[in-house]
Amino acid sequence: MAASDLGANVFRLLSYGLLAFVAIVILLGFIPPREPEAWSEAGANFAVELPESAVWERLQNLRLAEHYVPGVEGLAMLTDADRGVGASRRIFQDGGLTLDETVVEWEEGSGFVIRLHQGQQGPPPPFRNARFRYWIESSDESGTELSLTMHYQPSAGLLGEWLDNSFFNEEMNRRMESLASSMKAYYESSARVR
Repeated sequence: MAASDLGANVFRLLSYGLLAFVAIVILLGFIPPREPEAWSEAGANFAVELPESAVWERLQNLRLAEHYVPGVEGLAMLTDADRGVGASRRIFQDGGLTLDETVVEWEEGSGFVIRLHQGQQGPPPPFRNARFRYWIESSDESGTELSLTMHYQPSAGLLGEWLDNSFFNEEMNRRMESLASSMKAYYESSARVR
């Protein structure tokens, strides 16, 4: 067998292998996840050396995210209401991407939950559904304990579930810790820290 025939056969074999791999990945994206109703969770808890009333004052202000959320360049309110259920904002991210956030739960003095979406559609990939919870957990004379929790369902069926279990959830938890660190620094200093 000539060297050129061997090279052609190796190339053909590698091409078929690559096509088979791509086909399997695509197929896994269409197979429903094993637990289709399950939500993944990533979060961080942190203490702010401020009284609960001062923390709530900052937390409820939906216009402040651009000062402490990593990767956010700016924001615009999409509704006249800037607090409470139904208040909605558009986040402008590094690289020109946008993300809409609408308040779906609000407990005065304690916290709120926002739904992540793009206009009338759901959230961008890699999410099928996504919500973010900002919550005051407790307070005492030394400060206020806050929790940040991202609840999400990955898109791409069984493939998305596998990717989430393999590394995506761990990455989401790292991002939540980074957000908590920036938020704490901003709340305690009022200086833009992202």
